[in-house]
Order: sequence, then C-alpha cells, then structure tokens
Amino acid sequence: MTIEKIKIPDLGEATDVEVIEICVKPGDVVNKDDSIIVLESEKAAMEIPASVSGKVLDIKVNDGDTVSEGTIFLEIESEEVLKDPEIVKVDEDTNLQSEIISETESIPDETIQESENNSITEIINNVQYTDSIYAGPAVRKLAREFGINLNEVPPSGPRNRILKEDLHNFVKARLQPGAQLSIKIPEIDFSKWGSITTEALSKFQKTAAQNLQQSWQSIPHVTQHDEANIEDLMNIRTVLNKKSNLKVSPLAFFVKAISKLLQEFPLMNASLDENTENVIIKDYINIGIAIDTPKGLIVPNIKSADKLSIVDISNEINRMAKAAKERKLVVDELKGSTFSVSSLGAIGGKFFTPIINPPEVAILGISKTYSKVIMRDKNIKEIPILPISLSYDHRLINGVEAVKFTSRFCELMTDTEFFNSHYD
Repeated sequence: MTIEKIKIPDLGEATDVEVIEICVKPGDVVNKDDSIIVLESEKAAMEIPASVSGKVLDIKVNDGDTVSEGTIFLEIESEEVLKDPEIVKVDEDTNLQSEIISETESIPDETIQESENNSITEIINNVQYTDSIYAGPAVRKLAREFGINLNEVPPSGPRNRILKEDLHNFVKARLQPGAQLSIKIPEIDFSKWGSITTEALSKFQKTAAQNLQQSWQSIPHVTQHDEANIEDLMNIRTVLNKKSNLKVSPLAFFVKAISKLLQEFPLMNASLDENTENVIIKDYINIGIAIDTPKGLIVPNIKSADKLSIVDISNEINRMAKAAKERKLVVDELKGSTFSVSSLGAIGGKFFTPIINPPEVAILGISKTYSKVIMRDKNIKEIPILPISLSYDHRLINGVEAVKFTSRFCELMTDTEFFNSHYD
C-alpha cells in the first residue's frame, strides 16, 4: 500500500479553474479512471479521473475553490494489485439484469457465509453500492443549466452512465400532461462567506413561488414590447376627472381598453384544456389586477370588466387594493380571471417580462410613463409614452396575433371618443 498525492493535470491554456463538483468522499474506494472531480473553465467543464485505484484518504479542495495545474487535491491509498470487479451471472428466470457489477470489498464476509445457501438475489440485496453518479462533464453542465437533479435521471449508458439522451428523455417525460416538474436547488453553505440570516417563507409566499415556477416551466412564454402615445388619453382624462370631480387613475382607462380588445381578440381571453387538445373560448371578461401587498403579489380580478364604466373599474381597483392589503379578499375574487394586468407605472422601469397566470394565456405588463421628444409639424414637442409588455402562451397565440393586439392597444390610446363614451 502506498499513499498517492493526486495533482491537477495539464489543463491546457486554462488557469484558476473552478471546482464545481467533488464526486467522492473520504473512505470511498475508486478504480483507475473513475471520475473524482469536475472542473469548469470559461469554455468548458472537464472531468478529472483517478490516476490510480484505491481508497480515498483526504480531499484537499472544496466546491467553489479555484485550482491550477499541479495543485494537490486528493490523497489515495493505492493498491499495487487490483482486483477486477466480479461479474455475477444471473439466470434469466430470476427476472434480474443479466449482469450485476459489485465491489468484492463491499460484501462483508459474514454476509457471504450467512448467505451460502441462499439465492443469488438475497446475496445481492445485501451488497452496499457506492452512491456515485456516472456522467460526463457536458452532461453535468447541461443538467446544471436546466436545474435537473441527476439522482432522478434513469441512466442508459455503460456502467449506469447518464447520457445526454437520458436528460432529453427525462425532460420530455416531465413535460407530458399531468407530469410533476421537480427542480432541485443545490445545497450551499452561504455562511462560509460571511454572516447570514435565514427566514422562513410564509405559506402565501411558498404558494406564489410554486405557481410562478410551474407557469414558467410549463408555458412557452414569449413577450412582445411596444410603446403607446398616451398624450390624447391624458388630456381627456384631465377633462373628464375635472368634470366629474374625481381622480380616476390611468390604470382604469387601460383596463377598459383591454376589455374591448379581448372582445376583438378572443384567443387572448381563452384557455387550453388540461390535455392541450382543446381551446376554451370564454364569453365573459374578468381582468386580474396584480396588487403588491406586504405578503407579496396577489391577483384579484374585476368581474365582467367589459360591462363596467371607467369610473366603476377605478372604484373596483381601489376597493380590491385596500382589501388585499388588509387580507379581506374573498375566495371568489381570486378565481375566474381570464386575463391579467401587472402595472409597475407607479414605481419605475421600462419594459419587463410578466409571467402568465395559468390557466390564462396572456398578461399585459405596464411600465412607468416617460417623456419623449418628437418632431410634429416641424416643431419639437414632448409627449408622454407608455411602455407595454405582452407575455403570451406561444402554444395558442402566435407572434402575429400578439403584435396585432399591442398595436391595437396603442391605437386605442388615441381614441378619445371611446374613453369619453365609457367614462361613467
């Protein structure tokens, strides 16, 4: 027995390469060419195999460390003479695999003695296998990019090695209707870099996070951006508010415009059934309004918004916002929405990608109005511009339909007759 100090081999031009995975732990028995560490440079991930066989004594690096050629990262107690893994042939009638590979050292002598008269199946059930994942650097990198837990992927390669095809099949199976998606977040000890505070998420926050994750994973989102000239709208809003002695926010005008557009573009107001085989066309228009509360976002909806005036819609938005912050919304107000609006106009920003609220197929994001200088009749003029972002489900809605919707929204913002006739 000799103790071998394993060094990082020649990495070519790469230096200060990051350790992204350690495949073994002290006490593990490894064979020559088994993967023991995975490194990642700016260009690629690389798997470093064991140069000798033996037992792992000490690991000199941690996940996240940077290493270069010649760095000692592992100590192995090596054997001069290696035993090949025993190949146990099993009769086909046992309904087991034709070959079972096991390390002879992992079977205690007592187990073999006690099992001399038992079946091969009983012996194999007493074997303790090393919980190692066999996968190449390209496969591991792809799994990390998609958040796939390799422990959940059935392998099909030699020695239970996970192939790229296995990842593709795994994702395909999880995307089948009714399949539950599972993304494992790697466990990281953040306290290694400084003091931390851990706070538990509330039940409300957990539910919201799960819904958002499910929406993003199951719906192919596409976002169409545009800008609307709301100069005419803001002028008529000033006149109407002054005439009625009210202060109706621009959001109420936008929601009323959307309710009209959903009549013109019924697919934006539709849903796919649970098997994605049928389109459900709805004759009602209930518009959800994302409201920020101390506990997170909540989306109650305005029922039959197309039948309400702009003043009525404004009153509903104010009522729901107050009820949401006081946690007094009723269940019915949170169900039945057909289209949602997320407005960041009171905060800031210009364009974003709102996440669809299933089973809806679209959501309109509204950003903060900004001033833009244009030339009109050879004169410089400053006008208010409203940035909008429409996220839509590409399984049902194509890009042409989305652009028509946003273009029509911008056009409707200049229709003062429409707003005047639906104000109160």
